[in-house]
Amino acid sequence: MPSMPSADEPLTPLQMGINGLKLLFAMSPLIALFYIVYTGFEDEEVEQLKRKKKGDFEMDGHAE
Repeated sequence: MPSMPSADEPLTPLQMGINGLKLLFAMSPLIALFYIVYTGFEDEEVEQLKRKKKGDFEMDGHAE
């Protein structure tokens, strides 16, 4: 890993890219969590249809 330059040396584009990748990898669990929470909900109509279908089933083929 390249070391950080001192305060008087500017960052090179390579160092900035490496630092950006480090930040992206560090933030990836939070990004994934927010994505799951954001996409985890459905429209109210879709949820109502699923709840309606939940008790609407038949047990064909079961000999009891």
